[in-house]
Parts: sequence; C-alpha cells; structure tokens
Amino acid sequence: MASVRDIRRHIRSIVNIKKITKTMEKVAGARMHKTTSVLLASRPYAKLAWSLLLDLSAKTERELHPLLQTRPVKNKLGILITSDRGLCGAYNMNLIHAALKLVADKATFSFICVGKKGRDFLMRRGYKVIAEFSGLPAPVSFLQVGPIAQIAIKDFVDHIIDEVYVIYGEFVSNLIQKPTVLKLLPLQQEHDDNKGIAEFIYEPSATEVISNLVPRIIEYEIYAALLESQVSEFAARMMAMKNATDNAENLIDGLVLSYNKARQEGITRELAELSSSKLIIEEQ
Repeated sequence: MASVRDIRRHIRSIVNIKKITKTMEKVAGARMHKTTSVLLASRPYAKLAWSLLLDLSAKTERELHPLLQTRPVKNKLGILITSDRGLCGAYNMNLIHAALKLVADKATFSFICVGKKGRDFLMRRGYKVIAEFSGLPAPVSFLQVGPIAQIAIKDFVDHIIDEVYVIYGEFVSNLIQKPTVLKLLPLQQEHDDNKGIAEFIYEPSATEVISNLVPRIIEYEIYAALLESQVSEFAARMMAMKNATDNAENLIDGLVLSYNKARQEGITRELAELSSSKLIIEEQ
C-alpha cells in the first residue's frame, strides 16, 4: 500500500488538475454562450437563404449559370470544419470519420481544412489538402469566410472539381453535436423540406437574380456551418471538462479514504510499537 506521503502528494496533484479542468469548463461555457447568440440570430436567415437558393435553381435553366451545372463527377472537394485544439472528446474524430465516408479514392478527393485537428489528421495519412484555415476567432465574422468560398467556387467553375461538400458539427444541444454533410455544389433540390417557407417573386428575372445572389448565399452557408461548428466545439469541450472534473472528484474521494486508512494503520502501528517498548522496559 502507498505511504501517507505519496497519497497526500497524489491528492494535491489531482486537486490541481481539477482546478484546471473546472476553469476550462467555465471558459468553454462562456465562449459557447457568446457564440450561441450569434448562431441563433443567423439560423433563420441561413434557412431562408438556402430555401431561396434552391427555389432559384429550380426556376433557372441550369446551363445558364456555372454553379448550377451538373456534370459527370470525377473530382470532389470537402470543406472539413474541425477545431484548432483538442480536449473536446470525440467531436473532431466524429467529423473526420464523416468526411472519410465521402472518399472513394484519395486521388480524386481533395480537402479544404478549417481547423488544425482535421488538417493534421488528413496530412499524416496522405490525403490531399489544397488549403487550410486556422486561428479563426469565435464567433467568426462573415468577412473571414470569403477566401474559403472563393477557392471552392473558382475550382468548381474551372471544372477542377465537380462536387463540393461541407462537413461540420451541427449544434443540437450541450450533449449532442451531430456530424453533418451538406452538398454545397452543384445546387440541387433533392427534397422538399423547405417547401412552404416562403413564396418568392423575382425582378427582373430569376436568371438575373441568381448570377449575383448564388456566390453570396454559398458564402453564408459556409459561415453558418462555421458558427454551428464553433458552438458544437465549445459545448463538446465544456462537457468533456465537466466529466474530467467529476472524475477528479471521484478520484479524490477514493484517495481520501485510502489516506485515512493508511494514516489510521500508521497510528495503530505506532501505538503497538509503544506498547511493546513499554513491556520490554518493564520486564527489564
């Protein structure tokens, strides 16, 4: 059994770890609440913008706009949004696994990585990463999304890639962050989930409106995905640190019991030694 001194040292080290995890939990919670307010304000606009975009694409001849054209799929691009830091449980790995399900051939699939965790994982395993963005503030600003969208749009228009996907963490609750894959390009209405949200009237025509509107809405969809991912990251980190704090408390409780037991055994042993010494002295 460990000595009283070793147990006391072990308790002190776990108490220090508990203080760190508790602080990290509070910081993640504060950043999550700050970013959540921006996310909740942006969600209605993002939903309506995507509905508008799908409605426009359905009323426009697809050959008239390069971002609507459907062609045989040879090369694909995935915009993978992960975190820059760890300590958020399985959040990053769930996103990476969702992204890898899209990859049939490394030679024909490339990535734009937002966040160091996804970039490091993919590059270590030989996947093609054409661009990476890290160190984005939380909440991210709309202006910082422009370069990401421009790369994807330019490569699609130049026929370098034929499909674009966004892989991000959708924030459902503090306990649930759902890995989500959104097909961004080419625009294609595969279901009617947005039917009935609004009826749109276009002036002068849907074709003219879509030329100016499509790139902006694509940028906004990436922006919305980034906000979802940032809130999901902070929620995952907050819960991971809460679990670590709870585990530290359980360890401390167990060690305190061991400490008291070892201390009591030490006291009992000293008393026995004193009694033995007294008997020996009396006999002499």
